[in-house]
Amino acid sequence: MPRQFEFADSEISHIRSTPEGCSIDFSAALITEMVQGQASRSFSNGLRLILHQIPATTAPPVGGFGLLAAGMLSVGDQRHSALPVPSHFEAESMALHLQFADGQRLELRYQSLRCEATEEAQEVEVLAC
Repeated sequence: MPRQFEFADSEISHIRSTPEGCSIDFSAALITEMVQGQASRSFSNGLRLILHQIPATTAPPVGGFGLLAAGMLSVGDQRHSALPVPSHFEAESMALHLQFADGQRLELRYQSLRCEATEEAQEVEVLAC
């Protein structure tokens, strides 16, 4: 199983508008991977989602941040609550649904999404009792 980014319990540090669409940077992205047959969970401070080709009628949000309660990527009939790191999705129409812990909801429609770890990314193991 490749490294998987999970929307729930991840924290967005900011959303930036770009000429092509927008980028969403995470200050604490929940990452799960299999290590010696057991699932290992950690938080990464260097995960980024890059959204391209947002329709001109949709203004990308700017400045959004906070803890996510849930999230989902819709690609046609497929629904993803976790994404491989790295990964790339392209389709005629996709939607990213984000549910913040404070109740705020955000939906972005676009045609391309990249999920990638930055070079500066550091991970801290989740120590749950």
